[in-house]
Amino acid sequence: MSSSEASAGPAIRVRDVTKTFGQGAAAVPALRGVSLEIDPGQLVMLVGPSGCGKTTLVSIISGVLDADSGEVSVFGTRWSDLTPDERTARRGEVVGFVFQQFNLIPTLTIEENVAVPLIIRGESRAVAARRAREVLASVGLDGRASARPAQLSGGMQQRVAIARALVGDPALLVCDEPTANLDARTGQSAMDLIHAASRGRDARGRPRCVIVVTHDARIFHYADRIEEMEDGRLKAEPSHFVQEERKWVPHYENGGDEGGAGARTGAAAEKEQAG
Repeated sequence: MSSSEASAGPAIRVRDVTKTFGQGAAAVPALRGVSLEIDPGQLVMLVGPSGCGKTTLVSIISGVLDADSGEVSVFGTRWSDLTPDERTARRGEVVGFVFQQFNLIPTLTIEENVAVPLIIRGESRAVAARRAREVLASVGLDGRASARPAQLSGGMQQRVAIARALVGDPALLVCDEPTANLDARTGQSAMDLIHAASRGRDARGRPRCVIVVTHDARIFHYADRIEEMEDGRLKAEPSHFVQEERKWVPHYENGGDEGGAGARTGAAAEKEQAG
């Protein structure tokens, strides 16, 4: 990152954001005054127990949900300044999403699935298809463009989902539990692609930010920074347990992303040696 990029300040600013679901006795506070900054080019992992507010926070950062109070700015745009239509258009330009369930359209080919975000943005089908093929090649699926999702393994489907998220060269990539449905080695393959995306740039040449929501300690070591949530708040620093888990770098006896032996943490390998 150049000095001019570093001096530009955080790409993402979250200030005192709150969010409550329900009303009265049924009200459930999901976020309790969360503040966060993410610099250009950072891969940040958001960890914590289920129900602690992680998905709510990234939904507000990405402009999917409104905060009850507070302010969110993403690459210089405050979501609260935009009309609903402007927000939808801006989100399509700036944010790419990778989901746990892949969310591919079963009746479309892989190429068509990847092209969908560009077609929604108004690109011609020819331009969208050409760009889809380019991105599929970058994730190692250039030979499967005419296949349909059901013909691919889970790992390949997640690669398609990553390609779809990147096809528009977004400034922010949001990944919600991207390895939860994958075995250890396939999850590493997906995270290799996500990590590489965090070292790329968006359509305007800005270093890309990546936020990964995860429970998967096997991928913690990919993070530039880990933020831990509990009860709707960010901790001042990750707990000792999370920091120790980050040291567990998986070991794989075979290459590739399908089948084979699973991962061993550093601690597991030591136990094997101690025998």
